[in-house]
Amino acid sequence: MLIAFAVGGETPDNDDSTAQIVSFWQEDDSQQVVAGWVLGVAALLLVWFGGSLRRAISRAEGGDGRLAAISFAGSVIASVGILLFGSLTFAAATLADEVPAEVIHTISALNNTLFFPLSGGAALLLLASGLAFVYTAVLPRWLGWIAIVIGVLILTPLGFFALLAWLLWIAVVSVLLFRRGPDTGAAHPR
Repeated sequence: MLIAFAVGGETPDNDDSTAQIVSFWQEDDSQQVVAGWVLGVAALLLVWFGGSLRRAISRAEGGDGRLAAISFAGSVIASVGILLFGSLTFAAATLADEVPAEVIHTISALNNTLFFPLSGGAALLLLASGLAFVYTAVLPRWLGWIAIVIGVLILTPLGFFALLAWLLWIAVVSVLLFRRGPDTGAAHPR
């Protein structure tokens, strides 16, 4: 996702003129198509991460694995949110020369504001995972508390910054899960 943000840059504001918005999508179309594609790949990787995390939490949780299931559902919902952003980015970039300007303005506005699937899914993933870490110590409890804080903040006006913290959290958890190994919880042999 960070690569997509770096490639795509800042999109126009909703209150910019329609001409400015269309001009942005026409001039930066190649970068935006790449950003949309990268977001699609990021969404798929998030589901893979969610599956790996679900497995670890489910084993530690035992029983019906409710927190593991909720965490995985959050990764799927957040992935759908990322796919929406990628699709809207791709649509605005590829259609800027083909449809009326008002359509591009609308797609751009949706691209700027359709964040509930991403933030809601991320919050579910973080809150369920955080609770699982705290209750089971499948991963460090402090990492669980951090997840809970980020999960709450992602639903507030600080959501963008919490989203960045969420990406860092995913990186840390990914490394820890990899080091634990797939079956025994032991570190990978060197």
